[in-house]
Amino acid sequence: MIGLPEGVVVSDDRPLEKRYRSAVAGLTRRVRLLYDAIYDQFGSEGLELIRTTSRSYGEEIAGRARKMLPDGSVASVADFVIRVFNTIGGEGEVSTYNDERVVIRVHRCPYMFDRPEMCLAHTEMEKALVENVSDDVRYFIECSIPAGDPYCDHVIEKR
Repeated sequence: MIGLPEGVVVSDDRPLEKRYRSAVAGLTRRVRLLYDAIYDQFGSEGLELIRTTSRSYGEEIAGRARKMLPDGSVASVADFVIRVFNTIGGEGEVSTYNDERVVIRVHRCPYMFDRPEMCLAHTEMEKALVENVSDDVRYFIECSIPAGDPYCDHVIEKR
């Protein structure tokens, strides 16, 4: 929190959940604007930068997740990814959930991507996270709103 001089009061009466959701929405919008600027200015090299950075971040998260997911099963890895999606405000549901395959269906992308290549570059994070937690599990996008589908299907399945 920002300390204020004595006698100065800044009030924010919004519930914590509302403040959190507002902050996350602002950050996802900022990420989208930055990605668009990088891609527009640098083209395929910019897209590779986004892809590489996203992959590195996914590998970093996987390092921590491995300690929490010792079995590396499809279900445990998917549960972790669902937690990540819920943190950033993904809206959707799980359309398939079994020992072999989990499909997370998202109806509204928090980043509002409109270019399929941008979505794929960004989701290198999820791919790296999933595939670095367990050698037995893979991640891919089966349907994509930016590609013209009515929703995005994020698939986590047994290899």
